[in-house]
Amino acid sequence: MSELGLVRPDMAAIVGQPFGVMESYPVTASDIRRWAIAVYHPEQPPAHYLDPAAEAEGRLVAPLDISVFAWAVAHREPNARQIEVDPKYTAVGAMEHNLGVQPPDLFRALNGGLSVDYTGVRIRPGDVIRSSTVIERYEEKESRLGAMLVTHNATTWTNQAGEEIKTARMALIRY
Repeated sequence: MSELGLVRPDMAAIVGQPFGVMESYPVTASDIRRWAIAVYHPEQPPAHYLDPAAEAEGRLVAPLDISVFAWAVAHREPNARQIEVDPKYTAVGAMEHNLGVQPPDLFRALNGGLSVDYTGVRIRPGDVIRSSTVIERYEEKESRLGAMLVTHNATTWTNQAGEEIKTARMALIRY
């Protein structure tokens, strides 16, 4: 057991194991243009996102914040380990059940922050993106409301060549 008793041994055992693995449809030049138009609205997006010559010459790259999974997912990796849990757990962001572990009995939650690290590898037309999430670590804290569990997740995107594009890290505070 952990210091405050929130992280059980079965929870500690799933740290670093992937879940929620998805694959995108091939990214198109149209996807890139539409994303750029949407995120820069009401202003015009930078011209290079709309330039037909950039596409023809292979210079077209997606905005860093593009979400290739926003409209559809081509493939979700089957997850034989996932267990059914009461919706009150998933309502507060619990993810342990994806790895076959009962979540802790904590039913209030806060977003503890999000950060994204980009590698410099850009998404281009034709790329197929793979997304995989892991629980990086658990952190227990005592608060004036009692024991809190901070769950640190990381979602990594790679392209079809296995090149890492970005890693988004999120902290989920449950209490």
